[in-house]
Parts: sequence; structure tokens; C-alpha cells
Amino acid sequence: MFIRDQIQELVRGAAMVAFSQADLSEINVEYPAELTHGDYSTNVALILAKQVSLKPREVAEKIVEELKKGGTKILSKIEIAGPGFINFFLSPEYLIGECQGILVHSSSFGNSDYKNGKTIVTDTSHPNVAKPMGVHHLLSTIIGNSINRILAAVGYKVIRDNYLGDWGTQFGKLIWAYKNWGDEVVVKSDPIPELQKLYVRFHNEVETRPELDDLGRAEFKKLEDGDGENRKLWKWIVDLSIEQFTEIWSRLGVSFDYIHGESFYEDKMQEIIDMGIQKGLFVEGEKKAGTTGAGALIFKFEHEKYPPCIIRKSDGATIYATRDLARTKYWQDTWHPDLMVIVADTAQELHFKQFFEVAHALGITNAPNIHAWFGRMSFPEKRMSTRKGNIILMEELLDEAEEMAGEVVNEKNPNLGEAQRKEVARVVGIGAVKYAVLAQNRQTNVIFTWDKMLSLDGNSAPYLQYVFARAWSILRKSGVTDLEQLIDEKMNPLLVEQTEVTLSRLVIRLPEIISFAADELKPNLLTNYLFQVASQFNSFYSAVNVMKTEGALKQARLALVGSTIVVLKNGLALLGIEAPMEM
Repeated sequence: MFIRDQIQELVRGAAMVAFSQADLSEINVEYPAELTHGDYSTNVALILAKQVSLKPREVAEKIVEELKKGGTKILSKIEIAGPGFINFFLSPEYLIGECQGILVHSSSFGNSDYKNGKTIVTDTSHPNVAKPMGVHHLLSTIIGNSINRILAAVGYKVIRDNYLGDWGTQFGKLIWAYKNWGDEVVVKSDPIPELQKLYVRFHNEVETRPELDDLGRAEFKKLEDGDGENRKLWKWIVDLSIEQFTEIWSRLGVSFDYIHGESFYEDKMQEIIDMGIQKGLFVEGEKKAGTTGAGALIFKFEHEKYPPCIIRKSDGATIYATRDLARTKYWQDTWHPDLMVIVADTAQELHFKQFFEVAHALGITNAPNIHAWFGRMSFPEKRMSTRKGNIILMEELLDEAEEMAGEVVNEKNPNLGEAQRKEVARVVGIGAVKYAVLAQNRQTNVIFTWDKMLSLDGNSAPYLQYVFARAWSILRKSGVTDLEQLIDEKMNPLLVEQTEVTLSRLVIRLPEIISFAADELKPNLLTNYLFQVASQFNSFYSAVNVMKTEGALKQARLALVGSTIVVLKNGLALLGIEAPMEM
């Protein structure tokens, strides 16, 4: 049970004694805005005041009176503030015990069974086959990876799927371009860039030859109908693309349990179509003037809540929604998840709202579907467009990050050997890119700036990594090479300096912070906390000379340093960021 929950139960118990007839369904225990106001706070007195016809402060006084009768070793002080807020301060004995617990649990500290027994299926990354992975795939890949790690840390059984973009009309266009302009020898020599050139050429040509769009659609229809030549060419393109993607995912420390591309659902869509027709949910849409044959198959929303969702186009070809519905049914039938999460950008909000509603109307799942959407990523004075061919490649971005990080490492520690310097540059560079994305609320746009990203003084991965390395430096100078050396179950609560007490109050929060991040699917809640811990550690480092301390007090302070190391390392790991012991 989280500390927050323990205090919430104490408050509930005291309030029940003081006001037995009151509705106690709303008891919230939160962190105060300032640590000087305590470790936890509740506004329960303000909520109950109207029910019991007393002033909030009078209600707070009666609850505190009952709390003090019961007594608890967790708390050292309970205060009433303002109009009736109740603030709780954790005891020094409890804090030092929890810090020891951090060292005992070490690599598993922060994990909980908060969502134990529940299954969640996620879809993240999902790049498009035949196109190089660009930085526009960075957000879904990095945010999705961190969300997956955070969800696993709170006890979810996480099924990591990757809904690869390996199907659709664009493949008909690429196949047409290859058949008419492609050279097998040239394409085989450098597959993805050469295929990309063909794709860009098609979209340039179509501006003056609009009939090419129909020819591309016809090639995709042949592919969908099982044409042997088109199938063979498509399979070759898919295999080459996955090979390239896997190299980048590995570099980012990202992995998946399954890669189920859109094509995987090709033979599963007709069942969805038949189901919708039988239930009267899918109907024929209006035909374009002058056309013959059947119209598109659509789902209409009540009161025109959304535009109609197209299930099958008038030419018989399927569309994104068809495959998404088939995928949802497959997830439900295969894993019976409690929750389904798709990490994709804000531009697809309408699509997901539409197909989620269609899925529930069909009854193919009762599990909530969540679109964990994120904003756009931009570079000063640069625009990205796959069709125009000036995409910023993710691989090039990572190369540049490592190179620039290497310069920072050289400046800070020129005595590192070449092999170690390269490894630290890799860890710092890749970590900086990830943190730049994760440190912001995913629902805001990301402006990518190198100076901010690689700063050792601000809210960045290098800053946190540097604090981590500094903490290890203190331990090494004190003869500590293993955190187990710091475990002492009989340690006295000797921490009295304000900076060290504040730090101890922060480090024990990690499990609760992870639970908040899991509930909101927002890694930035974790980054905000880690930056707060790192900043407080630096305040502690500046105010307290651990090396000149002696005896039991030094042992207690070293344990606090070790606890900070555990928290930073475990927290960064949930962001997919490594922490070097020296930099």
C-alpha cells in the first residue's frame, strides 16, 4: 500500500469516528504545493463542512483530535492550515526506514502491484514500410516505450504490439512506380532510399498527371486481390523495411512482443464487414453524381456526432477503419485485455474517436480504448514531409546527438579513455533525445533545440545523468562500491539538516509518482519528479560535506546518497534512459 493510501485510511477512520453520518466517499490525500507544508495534505474538512453544518476549521480540529488519539509511527506532526487543510509530516524514523527500504529493494524499488492481474495491449511506433524512419516516428516510439515500461512497473501484464503501416493505397502507388521507373539493380543496392525516391517521384508526377492516382489504386486492388507479382514485390519491400527498423529500435532500447502490420488483418476484415451489415450498423453511403455501382459502406453516428466512418470504399477496397476494427477484435479475442492503448499523434483524434465508437457499437470489445495522443515535433526553421522527400531521418538525428554529446563529455571529463568516452556519449546523446520528448506533457508540441537538450544545468537527461554520476563519485571516495554495503536495519534517524531531510522526503515518493504517471499515461509526471530529486540532491551536496562527516551520521548520509542513486537509476530506466556511473 502506498504511503498516500495509508494516510487516506487514517483520515477516513478518524472522520468516521468524528462524523459517523457523513458521506466519506470523497477523501483526497495529495502532495502540498510546497514541502514546507508537509508531505501530504487533505481538504476533507472543507468537503465535510456543509454536511455537518460546521466551519471547515472546526471540522479539521475534530478530525485531527481523533487522529492524535490513534497515534502512528508514520507521522511526526499533523497541522491545520488556512481555512481547514490538514497537513501531515512524516517522522524521521519512518523516513530513514524507508530510505533503507529503497536500498534493500534496489532495482525493484518503485515497482508495485497497483494494477496487478490486469492486462493491457498497446500499439506504439508503427512506422510505414518502404519509407525511412524519420523523426516524426520518434514521438510514438519513445513515448510509447516509456508508457509500456511505466505500465509494467505498476503490475500490468503489458502486450506490446506494433501496428506496422504495411498496407494501403500507397503500396499500389509504389508498385506502379517501381514497375514503370524502377531498376532492380539500383533498388537492391540501396533499397529504402531508392524506394523512397520512387515514392516521391510518384507524388511529384501526379501533380501534372492526376490519372496516376487511379493507376496506383488499381495496383493496390490487385495486391489486395492476391496478384502474385504484386504480392512478391510487396513482401520483399516489407522484409527490407523491418530489418532497418529493427536496427533503430535496438539502438533506442525499444522492443515489441508482436509486430502485426495492417496486412495481418487482411483476412479478418470481412468478418467485421459482415457483422456490421447483419446488425444494420453499416449502410451504403450516397453515390457520387454520374457514378454507377454500389456506394461506399459507412457507419453513421447518431445526431451526426462525427462525420460518417467509411468501412469500405465504393471500389470495394478497405480503409484504415476496417483494419483497426479487425485489430481490435483480434486483441480482444486473443488477450482479453482490460485496456487498449494506442499512442499516436493528435492529427488522428477524429479517426480514433470514430472507430472506438464503431467498435463498441459492434460489441467486439468492452475494454476501454484510449488514444494516448501527442502533439507535433518541430525543428527551428525546418519542415518535415515524407512526400516531398526532405524528411529528417531518425538515424541521422541520433548520430548527431551522440556526436554533440561526445563534445560535452570531452569538455567535462577529458581524462576518459576513448572507448569509455564513446560509450558515455552514446548513453548521454540517446538519453538527451528521449528526455527532450518525455519531459514535456505529451499533449503539447515539442520544439527540438540542441542547447536545451544537452544542457548540464537545466531539466535535461545529461543533468540527471551528471547528478547520478556525482552521487556515485561520493560513494566511491567513501570506499563504497556496492549499495548493499549501505544497508543497516538498525540505523538511527540522524538526518537533521534541512536539505537532507527534504531529499529523504522526496526519494521515497517514487512508487506513488509512477502510479500517477501510469494513470495519466504521461511520462512527464515522472521526469518532473526526477528533476526535483536531482535538484534537491545538488542542494544537499552543496550544503553538506558528506566526506568530512564521521561515524553514524556519515553512514546515514551515505545511505541517503545511495537511495538517490536508486531512485534516479530506476526512474530513468522507466524513461528508457541509461545512467552512467561516470561522465
